[in-house]
Amino acid sequence: MLRIWTLYAVLSTLNAENALEYHHNPRIILTEKDMPFRRHSRNGTHARSELVQGQHNDSIYVGGHRMLSYVDFQTPSQSKEVSMFENKCRDQEPTDSCEYDITILHKISGGKEVFVCGTNGILPVCCHVPQSQLGSCGSFSAEGIAPFSVEEKAPSLYIEDELYTTANLYIRGDGVGIHRHYGTKGKISSRANKTEQRVVAMAISGPRADPVQDRIYTFFVERNLDRHPEAAHWVSQVMQVCKADRGGTKNILDRHWTSLLTARLYCGIPEKALHFNRLLDVDVLHAANWTDSKVYALFTTGWGMRAVCIYTMGAIDHVFMTSRFKHKAEPAPIQPRMCVENSKNLPPEVLRQMKDYQEMKDLIRPVNASSPFMVSYRHYRHIRVDTVMGRDHVRHTVLFLSLESGKVHKVLEQAGPTFIIAELQPFRSRTHIQNMLLQTSTKKMYVSSSSEVVELDLRSCVKYGQRCEDCVQARDPYCGWDGTKCTAASRDTVQDVKHGNYMVCEEEGRTDKYVASRHVHSLPPTAKYVLQCPIVSGHAHYSWHHPGGQTDCLLAEGLCLMLIEKMAPELEGNYSCVFSEGGYQRTLVQYELQTESRARGLDSSLLAPGILLLCLILLD
Repeated sequence: MLRIWTLYAVLSTLNAENALEYHHNPRIILTEKDMPFRRHSRNGTHARSELVQGQHNDSIYVGGHRMLSYVDFQTPSQSKEVSMFENKCRDQEPTDSCEYDITILHKISGGKEVFVCGTNGILPVCCHVPQSQLGSCGSFSAEGIAPFSVEEKAPSLYIEDELYTTANLYIRGDGVGIHRHYGTKGKISSRANKTEQRVVAMAISGPRADPVQDRIYTFFVERNLDRHPEAAHWVSQVMQVCKADRGGTKNILDRHWTSLLTARLYCGIPEKALHFNRLLDVDVLHAANWTDSKVYALFTTGWGMRAVCIYTMGAIDHVFMTSRFKHKAEPAPIQPRMCVENSKNLPPEVLRQMKDYQEMKDLIRPVNASSPFMVSYRHYRHIRVDTVMGRDHVRHTVLFLSLESGKVHKVLEQAGPTFIIAELQPFRSRTHIQNMLLQTSTKKMYVSSSSEVVELDLRSCVKYGQRCEDCVQARDPYCGWDGTKCTAASRDTVQDVKHGNYMVCEEEGRTDKYVASRHVHSLPPTAKYVLQCPIVSGHAHYSWHHPGGQTDCLLAEGLCLMLIEKMAPELEGNYSCVFSEGGYQRTLVQYELQTESRARGLDSSLLAPGILLLCLILLD
């Protein structure tokens, strides 16, 4: 109980001292009424979704329960759906389970084939499916390649002719690690793990100047062996292996990695004693120079807070190359950190050390040893990252974070306060997002649920507003003002992603005079009345200016309201709804209220559309 109250005090202090830094309301909410969401309904109900880009832009492959789908959002008539592993089912005994769920999906052979694996909860199988013959599948056993359970995430990479997987080697569950299949360097695996591990993501660290030095990084969480009551239940780590690794000799590390090292990921706010220990998801933004590639990691705590910490490949590599080994007595011979072309030629004493010691003593810390990029009470589950070249010739980074409710937050990476550009609501009802696929070339993103896949056009901008100032203040790198509307950004559009400074519109000669809509209403004395005004930005301040002074809004259902309890002559006059954001102020709507000369019952025909309903709600 004491620990809970201590955490509560820490979070309360953090929230109070950094109200702006940890303010996480989206600026605007976009539904299918506001932007074009193209949909594809999935037959049946699927516990898992595997997504990979299709034959061309605007198409994807979707793996689910018993089904592999090719979805063409540009030409829906070209979409196909086929049953998988039916031949395998016919070979089984009638009592055996034959409900295969696809767990691995890759495009291979230069995009000519799709590599598909699935499980029926007993024995996983795989097959190569030609793109031209979707459904043609000669399956083979995938034990040690694909997971036994649909619940096991087990990320994988298919690089050239080599497949790297993280599935359990054994159904009993102690064979999680990184395993290589196929290729010329031979099959190789991790040794049985000492504690429970769950793999979150995989990435290649390269290409490097010398291809022999290319590495594979695996991000995972591990059950903490520290049984102290205050210790975290899970710790987050990175595992590295060299792509060139061929395993050890017959006596030492035969068919096992000789280059496997692990290091712990740190994400927290030390001065607040706030630590995010459990990794949820990872996305990598590759740069021209591999050391500059960024790793965006989504973490959680035991009490549900979320944080995003950002690391560089260079920083991760630095720890693996320079840190001492944990639990290793010093001084002692140091294992070579460079990858070697033929690991079977390593001296026996080196192989023995690599067998006994893998964990680094130093922690991998975020960029500039800083605090998390963002901290939130919202329950994010997935993270995807994209970059957009702005008009200012600066490359801007945008994060996409899925919520448990099926919504997606579009977040601008910047120094200082977190800026959530928009909340996208692709699904018509609350659901769980199973997977997200970002096509950087087309700036489209695909999100899947158990029954549907939805395409999001990230350059859909028109609903940011009908004025240059509205478009600029959205600070969306994908968008700019072309003189008539907010549209996909180009060299000719106006934007200011860094500051959202509306003055650039005037400087570019792209602004015009705005006249707010005006409504005149004549009301009977003593009538109750509600004025309404649209919320055009979740980051703005709204107030009503009227003869009696200034009043803050009553916020309800995306509206700024003002309630007049009893109409009287002294309340006659002009009422203006004014919003202010970043120094920009504008009147959104105006009302002129007058008192009728004779009192009579409240007539709904006098009320602006929707106001009578709001009156009844508020008076109930």
